[in-house]
Amino acid sequence: MRSLVLVSLACVACRPRDAVIDAAPGPDAGPAPVIGGASRIRYPATVGSFVDLVADASASVVAIRATSPVKSGPAAMYPGAQEATSDVALGSGFIIEHGGTFVLTNDHVIATSAEIRVVLSDGSEAAAQVVGRDPRLDLAMLQIPATRLKALSFDSSSELQVGEWVVALGNPFGREVTASAGIVSSTGRNAGSVMGGAPSLYRTYLQTDARIHRGNSGGPLLDTAGNVVGINVATDDRVGEISFAIPSDRVLEVLDQLRDHGAVARAYLGAIVNEVSPELAARLGVPATAGRPAGAVVTQVEAGSPALRAGVRVGDVILTWNGKPVDDKNLPGLVSTAPVDKVVKVEVFRSGATMVLNVVPARAPT
Repeated sequence: MRSLVLVSLACVACRPRDAVIDAAPGPDAGPAPVIGGASRIRYPATVGSFVDLVADASASVVAIRATSPVKSGPAAMYPGAQEATSDVALGSGFIIEHGGTFVLTNDHVIATSAEIRVVLSDGSEAAAQVVGRDPRLDLAMLQIPATRLKALSFDSSSELQVGEWVVALGNPFGREVTASAGIVSSTGRNAGSVMGGAPSLYRTYLQTDARIHRGNSGGPLLDTAGNVVGINVATDDRVGEISFAIPSDRVLEVLDQLRDHGAVARAYLGAIVNEVSPELAARLGVPATAGRPAGAVVTQVEAGSPALRAGVRVGDVILTWNGKPVDDKNLPGLVSTAPVDKVVKVEVFRSGATMVLNVVPARAPT
């Protein structure tokens, strides 16, 4: 499957198997989100039971009530989408500490509502203000006039392994936290085609067989240490088979911008890359890493793009991005953290030799 370095949404639609690589600047201002630092617990303390985990996390899980139905379109298949006759959209969210007390939820839950209320674990309600929205990631940050609320901590989704236990929580009716447990089925599946949307970096999900019940969109997906590793989004169209969550690493990349600017500014590179197969690696002489071909081969460079201006050519194999080894799968995540209009050192392999190019990602066209 090819990976697409963001060109445009229209271009993506023409290539349903491409993945979009966006780059989001990572401002230094403001305190970092709380991230769990303790050793991760890979199994329940009591075999077969997540009672303590759910009890500890429940106080941080909230219900979201909006005065308009969940928006139509692809989001209509998400858990939490209401019938057309419903006048209240129900979803879930959870409390975080990020230089202030905030609530995270899915953008599709609150997108069309002028008034949003958050139902806390004690049953009390509070009017919520939308601090920031990122429709492409399907993430929204809310703030409520409350203090001393228990917040959940994050852990890196990159640490997850296929087969690891996870627990999905939600509070769809504001009365009781619901929970479902399962394992991580895939750590980087591109679910765009499954959900009917164009594949992109921001439709690359964690996949789990933990059931995301109706109304649990926006709730936390926890590892067995009780840290957030994802945000519940959807179950697929084969109800009950697999579910999807936004990886926590993607969420952490944009929290500063949501809090400080209310939106996420992204960049694009303008090159299409593909997997370096063993046959291609042997033909080009591409070096191997851990016995596997390294890098991502460039198959197309867009006219007028940052890639073209930096001297990237078709046939180049991108080996590193800002000093970090890449392939066609991890390159999207690395590019997503790159700042707009700032030089990034990119090592490429060309004609049997390596060279370093100065790439300046540009702001993506709207």
